[in-house]
Amino acid sequence: MSTELDPRWEWIHVPDAWNLNQWIKGECNHLTPEPVHAHPTGELVAHLCPDCNTQLPAEWQP
Repeated sequence: MSTELDPRWEWIHVPDAWNLNQWIKGECNHLTPEPVHAHPTGELVAHLCPDCNTQLPAEWQP
């Protein structure tokens, strides 16, 4: 049985003696960033990743 790993995250393969197919979650891939706009100008000032709550710069591209 294979389990697909969540693509939002980098996954690190860490096999051990009891579980050769063991993975740990690494860094977020920031696949679904939300734009953050200034009020009242509407200027794009940042992006926020809802998966890991990281603020990304306005010029960031997925």
